[in-house]
Amino acid sequence: MMLAKQQKRPQGQDDLQQNDDQPQEQEHSSNFIELLGQVSTLAWNLVIPIVGGVLLGYYLDNRGGDGLTWTLSLLVLGVIFAFSNLYNLYIEHGQAKVQDKNNKEEQEESDVQEE
Repeated sequence: MMLAKQQKRPQGQDDLQQNDDQPQEQEHSSNFIELLGQVSTLAWNLVIPIVGGVLLGYYLDNRGGDGLTWTLSLLVLGVIFAFSNLYNLYIEHGQAKVQDKNNKEEQEESDVQEE
């Protein structure tokens, strides 16, 4: 049975490597949470109008005995409303991206002026 050789590193290199990993892990964690929030917002903005329209339409059809008139009408309305929400989120995301880019450029300009 052979024992694996352990590579010995000076103590300072281990500390430096550990410190470099921590900000990357924090950045990865915050990116994941931000992505999860965006996905959940997107899902709710699409699901609630469609499912809500179908449920309300089904209730109205059972109450009035009109067949599927309200269900189909409110389903179409829910889909239109859901895609309207999707478009609004797309516009907001684009505007936020442009704003971040402008802020970054202003920050770089101020850093250059300070030097």
